[in-house]
Amino acid sequence: MNTFNKICDLFDSYNYESIPTDSEKVKMYATFDKSSLYLINIISLDSSHTFSKEKFSDYKNITKKQFNHVDVNKIILLNLILTEYTLDIYKDVNYTPDFDDELIDINWIIDIKEEKLIIPSKQVSSVIGIKKDINKLLASGNSYKPKPKILKENEQVPYITYSLIAINIFVFIIMELSGGTTNISNLIKFGAIDSYSFLKQGEYYRIITSMFIHIGAMHLLYNIFGLYVFGTRIEKYLKRWEFIILYVVSGIVGSMLGVGVDLLSNRMTVSAGASGAIYGLIGAILVYSKVFKKNIGGLTSYTIIILFIIGIGFGTLKPEISNLAHLGGFIGGAIVATLFCYRKSG
Repeated sequence: MNTFNKICDLFDSYNYESIPTDSEKVKMYATFDKSSLYLINIISLDSSHTFSKEKFSDYKNITKKQFNHVDVNKIILLNLILTEYTLDIYKDVNYTPDFDDELIDINWIIDIKEEKLIIPSKQVSSVIGIKKDINKLLASGNSYKPKPKILKENEQVPYITYSLIAINIFVFIIMELSGGTTNISNLIKFGAIDSYSFLKQGEYYRIITSMFIHIGAMHLLYNIFGLYVFGTRIEKYLKRWEFIILYVVSGIVGSMLGVGVDLLSNRMTVSAGASGAIYGLIGAILVYSKVFKKNIGGLTSYTIIILFIIGIGFGTLKPEISNLAHLGGFIGGAIVATLFCYRKSG
């Protein structure tokens, strides 16, 4: 397999979108990352397809017009130039990119004789983490086979998410009819976590039951909204058993972190809610969007990070909200999702 095809296979394995071009010597891929659109041009230069500085500039302008309708902050164009004549091209592409331009062009050279990536000294040396994989591919020759990172959205209705929403509402109604959802004794009766029952009496089942209990209507509405927004998105990329494991493990890790710190601090608290599990869904969406370089239901990794920061910031202003449970759930969900990703690509 020649170098051009190997490089193309690498970006195919990333699940980047292939963009049609007017030349067999040029292949373009596109992906979104954070708030930017990344375009990768793989350009094969030989005796019949040589480098022209003027044509290169014209092509940049054509590309800018082609994608100027895309609603992103920046468009980054990375040209991977495959050639035997590295020294001849180096001086023409060794310039500092204009970072104020709406399209930032970056040029790397791949010496097909030496099978080596060459990044001109004035150019950007890191673009969405692909440098390492390109170097690995070139160093390993034909023995390197990129693992496919393909993530397909299934068309199934997110029944698990809807079922969890229904269970939370059902439990809330029963509790309201049985003494209220802000009554401490009633919360403990139905399975909320309290330090005494959990630690002294060993009622560890409360780690699970507390995930379906909410303290007041606003607490319920906030978590149902989060469960709907994030659950309906990530469930479509998981098998049903994977989603259940993700949700439960995230909730357990979130509760354990929150309760553990309370116990170490000798704080007597009563805690409940699905927020740890919901933050686990957020952590999973972040991992999946990063690993598969794909928007998850319209949510990018950049959007998820912003939402996470806002959520933690809001929790800081409300002392009754356990940010530790949120953080624990987020970490738990990210770990579970990472294991699922490893399983899919292994």
